Formats: sequence, C-alpha cells, structure tokens
Amino acid sequence: MDKELKIFEDFISNFDMNNRKIKHKYDHTFRVVDYAKDLAESINLDEKEYNRALICALFHDLGRFPQAKLYDTFIDKDSFDHGDKSYEILNELGYDDDIVKTAVKYHNKKIVPNFDELTNMHSKLVRDADKLDILNYFNKPIEDEEIIIPDRAIEYFKNHELIDNSFVENKTVHMLRQLSFIFDVNFKRTMEIILDKNLLNDKLNFVRTNNTNKQVDEIEKIIKEYIRERFDIIC
Repeated sequence: MDKELKIFEDFISNFDMNNRKIKHKYDHTFRVVDYAKDLAESINLDEKEYNRALICALFHDLGRFPQAKLYDTFIDKDSFDHGDKSYEILNELGYDDDIVKTAVKYHNKKIVPNFDELTNMHSKLVRDADKLDILNYFNKPIEDEEIIIPDRAIEYFKNHELIDNSFVENKTVHMLRQLSFIFDVNFKRTMEIILDKNLLNDKLNFVRTNNTNKQVDEIEKIIKEYIRERFDIIC
C-alpha cells in the first residue's frame, strides 16, 4: 500500500490542511482505513484483498477535497457527486485497479449495481467502514431546533430503507438518516461495532422528546427487529 499512500499524500499536498473541512476529511479518511482493517480481518481476507480493502478506504473520499476547496461544502447536491469525483480523480492519476475505482465510485450511492463477487465485497466493505465513522463522529445531541419527526421518515424505517439525502431538511432528519444506515449495513462485524459503541441508542435518545417518544419507540422497535432478523443479534 506504500504506492497508494504516496499517491494520496501527493494529491492532498494540493490542499490547505489549515482549512477545517480539509483537515476533517483527511482525519476521516484514516479513521475509515482503520475500520476497513477491522472489517477485513473479521472476514479473513487474504493479504492481497486485505490491502485492497484499505486502499478503497484510503481513496474513497478523494473528491471531498476539491469539493471543500471549490464549494466550501460537503453537500453533493450543491456541488458535485463526491463518489463520481473520486473515481474521476483516480482516472486522472492513472490508477488502474478497476475494483478499487468501482468501490470508490459507488461508496456513497443509495443504489449500487450488482458487480462480480469481489467487487461487490469491496464496495460493501468500504461503505460499511465509511458509515461507521459517520455514525461515530456525528454523535451529539440536537440543539437549537424543535425536534419534529415527519411521518414520511417513519415510512422509510417501516420499509427498511435508507432515507434519501434529498429528504434531509434539518438536523432531526439528518440524525434519522444516520439511523437508517442500519438498513445498509453489510457485515455482522459492522453491526457489532455499532452496538458496542452504543451508537444506536445514543442517536435514538438524541431525537427523543415528550412529543416524539412514541415515534422513536416505533423506530427503535423496527430497527431492533431488523437487526435480530438480519444479523441474529439481540440488542
């Protein structure tokens, strides 16, 4: 992976690490690499595929750096699709591993095409690693906002569906979207980490108020039944 680390660091040298957004994505990248290590070890990947899993994690957010520099945002609809941009950057850099490039391109897509078995595995692994860091990093109470849970959000949970980014209008729905990541988890080890870190209960509690307790209880029941049925884990 030494070659890829040099590619990454050479690319990052074009950006100002004093920029808070740039520094955040740099740190996020290596946290995702660490999660990828954990997941890759949990499924006993051989050395070649273990390294490839780490490379996917290392490159997954390359597009975030020009996004922050040019648009001062991480909102794709206000700039460009950062997965597509990461794929474009790898092509511009002459990187030739199609499995890595495909996993990077689709790491942020709501719907992922069905590829060959190896590409599917790497695509799922980097998606899980990325979500683990997002769930862990953005783990704080909602403040300065009346917490109202739209009925449409409940429907996403009933359908076991990832909440679409276009539906995120405020901090409450943003937190609910993160909760809906549960339905896009691919590996049992990912779910074990989520539960070990208490990320699920923390986020549920952040959207509980006297007005929303009944709705949150319903969401919690749906999620925990899904985890039990999908991963055979009681939580």
